Amino acid sequence: MRITNKLESTKKITELSLNKLPEQLFKNGEEEKVLEFIKKYPAKYYAIRDKAKAGGVFKLKIEKENILNEIKDYTLYSVNVSSANYEENQLLVGEIFILSNNEIYAALSTNKTYSARAAAANPEFNLKTTIFDDKTLNKIPYFNTLYNYIITNHLQDVIVEFSLFDKKVGIKNEKIVIYEIRTDY
Repeated sequence: MRITNKLESTKKITELSLNKLPEQLFKNGEEEKVLEFIKKYPAKYYAIRDKAKAGGVFKLKIEKENILNEIKDYTLYSVNVSSANYEENQLLVGEIFILSNNEIYAALSTNKTYSARAAAANPEFNLKTTIFDDKTLNKIPYFNTLYNYIITNHLQDVIVEFSLFDKKVGIKNEKIVIYEIRTDY
């Protein structure tokens, strides 16, 4: 599997039928479609992600009445129900890269307020190890749940941005939500 940009990531998450929070892609000028999305998926907070470039502006906790004001500087973006709606339920967040040669790279946090990006920037667990390193991996809460999800969904050799919750959320009503998968960007 090769994923070279954010649009391919979104497409691949859908193709692989991975759990995600309700999300839709928009272009500048599609304010009416954004309002339809908000009506279809009512929530207190929404997130806006720049889909035009990697490392673009990401806004995690936007109240619905502020969405139209917040999207005006984007050309291509997504709006999704924000993980901030489930802060109290978040158990583990970050990014993990499990290679088929058994190496593991991860930047993870148990901070309930963190996004995957915040966890990667300021991880509680920042590691390079192998799947055989029980001493290290046993210190990470819910690691086995995350590992099993990645293996079951054939996500080895792919960087996976995720959150793990103590309750089922998202479009597939599961405890793990995938925000992005990538290989080449």
